[in-house]
Amino acid sequence: MGDLLTLRQHEFPVQVIVFKNDSPAFVELEMIAAGILDFGTNLHNPDFAKIAEGAGLLGLRAETPDQVEPVIAQALQYDGPALVEIPVPLSGALNATDNYFGTGQRFQPLHA
Repeated sequence: MGDLLTLRQHEFPVQVIVFKNDSPAFVELEMIAAGILDFGTNLHNPDFAKIAEGAGLLGLRAETPDQVEPVIAQALQYDGPALVEIPVPLSGALNATDNYFGTGQRFQPLHA
């Protein structure tokens, strides 16, 4: 929240993109890889676009994949700080176990 307020206070033309999957996915991945039952990883996140609006930023949300490009374009054209919230399925993060962000490397937990 402090970061958003700083962007507003100084009117920095920064665009923030939040990929919202309602989970600390890497923590969950580490737990799964270590054979630990994932516990406490389902989050009830707020509406980040509304929080941005409350802080005085332009708050936008892309509800569907076809809205992502025009919403980001709108944020980039805005003369001031903006936040774009993009809901993503958790399965996208979990697929990182097989292809760690397109690098072809498998996910390695911090604690094996």
